Parts: sequence; structure tokens; C-alpha cells
Amino acid sequence: MLKQRPKPLWLVIILDILLTGIVLVVFAYFHHVRPSRMESENIIIARPTAPATVSAQETPAPEATLTPASTAQPEETPTLQETPSPERTPEPTQTPEPEPDPPGVFANKFADKFTQGEVIRADGEDGTYRYQSKNLNIAVTKDTLTFGNGASVYECTYYITDIYISNINCFQTCFAQDQYGSGFYEWTQSMAARTNAVVAINGDYYGNRQNGVVIRNGVMYRSKHSTFDACVINWDGTMLTYQSKEWDSATLVKNGAYQAWSFGPELLDENGRPCKSFNATNAVKKKNPRTAIGYFEPGHYCFVTVDGRSETSRGITFEALAQLMSDIGCVQAYNLDGGESTMLTWGDRVINEPSKDGRKISDAVMIVDVDA
Repeated sequence: MLKQRPKPLWLVIILDILLTGIVLVVFAYFHHVRPSRMESENIIIARPTAPATVSAQETPAPEATLTPASTAQPEETPTLQETPSPERTPEPTQTPEPEPDPPGVFANKFADKFTQGEVIRADGEDGTYRYQSKNLNIAVTKDTLTFGNGASVYECTYYITDIYISNINCFQTCFAQDQYGSGFYEWTQSMAARTNAVVAINGDYYGNRQNGVVIRNGVMYRSKHSTFDACVINWDGTMLTYQSKEWDSATLVKNGAYQAWSFGPELLDENGRPCKSFNATNAVKKKNPRTAIGYFEPGHYCFVTVDGRSETSRGITFEALAQLMSDIGCVQAYNLDGGESTMLTWGDRVINEPSKDGRKISDAVMIVDVDA
């Protein structure tokens, strides 16, 4: 029997490399390129309603006791008439306090921030971006931070989008191509345009992972834990950040979660101070483009967008980003996806300078002018 001649070593190596490459391409196609819908838990988290209150006028009066007509009554003994006392000066009527807004409504709380119905806007003239209506008050400011000293000085450009909303419904999220799953991608400005968003940023790129909490516009799609920190905005407008396994889905539903992301890290501690350590790898902690959500109080938020990886803006570390969020007054802050994903749009216009012109993403966060 003829023995098969062994293949040269160089040929074996080349064949192994080709085979490995083919396997990786197939894997990437099915897991990152080929769109596939994910199975959603589809848990609807209902918006809470204000508890019913009973005013004093609604308290039923005691029933009067009636005397049967057929029963004879004894004549009343006449009594002396009392001398009428002088009339008392009526006490001033107190002005009733306005009823509190129901959960997730901030129209009365920030009444001075909104208009009576007219829309006032500036769409980049002289670098000014502002939008004010009966539902929103949004302003974008651009600034520069300088780091280092001597020959190692570098700058970083950042944008703060200050946001007041009259109703939590104005704070919305969007899936690429309106599909929950992996492999669905779309430009941030495209999602903003088709949802009529006033301003939008990239989300947490949930579609690139199979775990991590995903709650969008009051629907829980996924509640699997991951190694990432989580951020939740509730229907009542409160925002909380959690380390990787500090939350559970039952509590999120009970608390009325409205939006939730899994990326991070959280940037401020429970006292609103900049974190000293961050749940991220060393490579990610370095200077990079960043996108973050900041929280001041229910109904008042901010987006922070930092350009990076360019000669004019090197990017920012987590330590510097956390300090920035604290300096502008946030009490909670959370880092979203960054790098080439970092984009800030005004309507369908990109107003920051994304690294390598940006990239398509799986989800976006946006502010929309809608009534309750």
C-alpha cells in the first residue's frame, strides 16, 4: 500500500490560517452582520398613576334622624333669648396649594422653562442650538477642556445638552430599523429624523451583546445580568445607576422602570461624588470619545458628548468625565457607548465631530416634543 506523502509544513500552516479565517468570517456573519431578531421578554411596565385623594367636601355628611309624623311631640318649654354676640371678623381664606403633578409630569415644576405653546428655536446660527416649547427647553453649549502641562498639553472638545421636559414621554429611545435584535444598524441622525427628535445621542449598542438589561419606552426586552453597570430612568423621572449585579428585574418592574441601559460604567457614587474606580478594562479607561447621560432631578437631565481621537480633541478618561459631570451639578451620571459611536444630532444634523465620521449603531436616545 502506498503511503500518503506528508504535506510540507508551510502548506499546512497556510491551510490552517485559511480554515481559521473562513470560520471567523462565518461566525462574524451570523453573529454580527446577518440581522437576527432576539427573543424579547416583552414585559410591559405600566406607568404609575397618582393616588386618589379625597377632599373634605367629598366626606359624606351624617344622615339626619327623622321623627315620624304620627308621633306627637310635647310642647317645648320656652327659653329666654340669648343676647346676640358681636359678629366675628371672618378669617382670611387661604389660597389653596396647587395640586402636585402626577408621576412623570413636570409641567408645573418647571413652568418658567416652557412657553405657552409657541416654539422658539435656534438651529446652529452663530453656533447656538436652542429649542423651547410648551414641552421642552433644550440648549447645547460647546466648550473645551485642557489637560496636561508643558509639552504634553492637549485639549478636548465637549458638548453639554441641558434638557428640561414637561413629561417623561418626551424622553424616548429607538431601535435601529425599529427591530429588537442583533445585526440591525442605523445612523443616529437617521433614527432622529424618522422619530422627529429634537436632539439625539447614541445608546448602549445593546445589539452587540446577548446579555445586559434592555428596557425601552416602558417595555422590558431583556433582563439578563452582565458584567456591565446598569442605568435606569423610572416613569417618575428618577434616574439610578447600579453596579453589575446590584439590581433584579422584579425590583425594576416594581419601581416602574421606563428606560434601562447596560454599558457604563457609572460615573458618580451614591453621594454624587466622582467615582474613584470604574468597572471597565484599562484600554477603555484611556482617553476616548465619550457619550454620557447626566441627572439633576426628575425632569431635568443632560447629555454630554466628548469628541476624541483627533488632533483637535484627544478624548477624555473616565476620571475626567466623572469630574466634569460632578462639576456641572449632576447627582447621577452614566457612560454610554463611545468611540466611533459617539454622535450628537440636532434634528437630522450631526453637530459634533465623530471619530472616523462615526458608525451605524443599534439604538439611540432622544428627546422628542410630544404631548402627554
